[in-house]
Amino acid sequence: MVYKAFGLTTKIPVKAFSYTSDSTKPTVHEADNGSGSLLHREFCSKCGSGILEYGAAAANDFRYIMTGTLDDPSALPPKGEFFCIHREKWMPEVPGIFHKDRVKD
Repeated sequence: MVYKAFGLTTKIPVKAFSYTSDSTKPTVHEADNGSGSLLHREFCSKCGSGILEYGAAAANDFRYIMTGTLDDPSALPPKGEFFCIHREKWMPEVPGIFHKDRVKD
């Protein structure tokens, strides 16, 4: 399984999400995330930037939006960190939020 150093996503209800421009449909990639679950990811078809992701279990309820794609990311500060077991030694812990080594801790 491949782990990236870190990523920041914002969990929102699926009913609260919509694209504001229909000029370009996102590129969709679906694959097993290494644990037997299907992971759905959407990317900008022009530049390749990640837009959102969600697993099969969240498909009807939530979207995990790449926080950097939001118009005002400061409006949704982080509430917690997951996969802290994979934190790079140089990356500090975010203070004042919960920390989990794994999602199911």
